[in-house]
Order: sequence, then C-alpha cells, then structure tokens
Amino acid sequence: TTLAGFDSGSVHVAGYNVDTAPDQVRANIGLVAQNTGVDYFLTGRENLRLQGQLYHLAKDEIEQRITELAAYFELNELLDAQVLSYSGGMRRKLDIATALIHRPKIVFLDEPTLGLDIKSRKSLWSYIEKLNQELNLTILLTTHYLEEADKLAHRVAIINNGQIAVVDTPAALKSKICGDAVTLTFAEHRQNNEELAWQLQQEGTVQKVVWEENRLHLYVEHGATAVTKIAAMATAKGVEISEFSISRPSLDDVFLQYTGASFNETSTEGGEEWWHQWAGKGGGGGGKWAKKWQQQNDTTEVAAATTQSSDVSTEWPAQQKSWSAPDTSTNASTESPPAAPTAPSWPQQNQWGSGDTQEWQKWEKQDAAPKQEK
Repeated sequence: TTLAGFDSGSVHVAGYNVDTAPDQVRANIGLVAQNTGVDYFLTGRENLRLQGQLYHLAKDEIEQRITELAAYFELNELLDAQVLSYSGGMRRKLDIATALIHRPKIVFLDEPTLGLDIKSRKSLWSYIEKLNQELNLTILLTTHYLEEADKLAHRVAIINNGQIAVVDTPAALKSKICGDAVTLTFAEHRQNNEELAWQLQQEGTVQKVVWEENRLHLYVEHGATAVTKIAAMATAKGVEISEFSISRPSLDDVFLQYTGASFNETSTEGGEEWWHQWAGKGGGGGGKWAKKWQQQNDTTEVAAATTQSSDVSTEWPAQQKSWSAPDTSTNASTESPPAAPTAPSWPQQNQWGSGDTQEWQKWEKQDAAPKQEK
C-alpha cells in the first residue's frame, strides 16, 4: 500500500514500482483496514461520495459507481441512513464498497470478518468470492480464521516471526502432512506423558510429534490403526487422557508444524512503535521516511517537555508562601488572610492582549504587596 518500508530489493504492485511510483500504485489498489474507515455520522451515500472525491473522480462517475456498488452489496435500503445505524456486517460491506469506488485492480482486506458473527462472516465470504470471480479482482487477505483462508484463498502464506515460512495452495499444504492427525489432551502434566510420546516415536507408530502445552499432536499414516495402539500404550503407562480426537490434517495442523504453536495461541500484536516499521527504502520515497518520523517524534517529545516546564510558574512558590505565612505585624488584623486564588482564576499571561500588559503587572504587584490592617 506504499506505507510500509522494505530493506532491500524492489516491490511492484499492479505493474508499478512502490518506491518510485507510489501515486500510481495507490490509484490501482483499494484498502479495507482492520478497523472500519467509514464515518459513522455520515450516510452510506455520503461515505461513498467522499471516497470518490478523494480519488478525484468526476461527479457523474461517482454517482454511477454509488448506484452500482449499492446494488452489488445490497445497501440500497440503508444507503441514505447514518452508518451508526448499520449492523457490523453492513458496515463491513460499505467499507469494501468504498475501497472499490475507483475500480482498483488489487484489493487489500485486513481481517475483513473480524468481530462478525458466523452468519455475517459467511455472507461476507460470498461477496469476497464474487469480487474475485466476477470482477476479476486480485485480493490479498489477512485473517485470524484458518477456515476462512482454507475456503477463500488460492494460495496461503504462513508467516512466523515476520518471515514467510511457506507459501502454497491450501490443498498442497495439507497434503504435506501425510495420514491423519491424532490429538491427545492430558488431564495434567506428568513425566509419563513425555515417555509415551517418546516411545510412540521410537516404535514408529507416529511420524511426527508436536507438543502444545498439555496437548500432544501425533501425525500417523493410518489413524484408525494407530488409535488402538496409542490407547493401549497409554493405559499400560498409566497416562490419564482427558480428550482424544482424530481428524484429517487442517491448516491449523500446517500452521502448528511451521510455527510450533496453534494459530489461536500466537500473538498478533507487536510492541514496536509504528514509525519504527518504516525501515529501509520503502514508503514511496526511500529511507528518508524512517528519519522523518524519528525526527517528528523527537520534536514532539522536546515540545512536550518545553510546554510542561513553561507551564510551571516560577512565582507560584513565593505567592504560596505569602499566603500561608502568618502575619507577624504588631497591628495584625483578626480577619483571616485572603484565600489563595484557585488555578482556574489565574489567567495565563500569553492570553492577555498587548494593551492589558500594564494591568497584569499592576495586578501582580498589588497581590504581592503586604496586607494592611483595615
């Protein structure tokens, strides 16, 4: 999308170089971010019209595209209603529609079904399939749902610690795990659980063993035959199994083999500040982007520190002392000293006009003068 940097090589999207032709790249792609990009206080029509204007489309073309997209995504009924009245599924469809207003060649969908219920998720799947098949759009989709990747993707890339571990079709990835997947869940962690796994490998009963906390994933050639032997060995060793399942390999098994953890167990949040990710050449202008954001961040921090220090009045401690100190004069008044002014009543000097400067100084001196007995 031209926003992320890269360290070496070159990147081409829709035939254009991301580093040297970012504007042409943006004109040929659509982006649906993880968090919705539509304005909740505008209507669906106004959101679509605004997006078309941002792409400098002609007025007639914008209206034509609104009509087409509203019909395609079944938005006509609520097109002139505020988006805040939409359901989650409707908002997501509007989000995708805004990304298509300028007829892009490639669409990026960042977890498009996140937070949707099963019915809305499967409904959106059908639209995504239609976009690819009917409109011939190339779609790059990221997802937390491996079932979604299995159903929608022609090719799947599994990423581990920022590196692509493997890329292939879902069927090819699953076929690399021969036979069946047997999963044992133990009631508690004991040494004999590990001894069972080691013995099964030694005797050739299983082809591969993967531990996931208290679950043991076994990959065998013939599940039905292996189950009987596994159960007998577990009983002989006194291993207590709370759950026992057998299935054909899924993308979750593939993910487990390449990352060492189930997809649901992996963390997707990074602790690194966002501008640190603008590394290398990218961002549509070279390594200067990383320096630009570093400089901006440093400037903001310095400005914040300066503002904080300048907000502290150097005269406040003296004023406070004069308010709190007892009156030691011989003709002391029996009246209570005037209360210290509260923070809101202290005007900031930079809020006074030039003609008020003398009044400010007069008021300040009068306040600092010793109090006389009435």
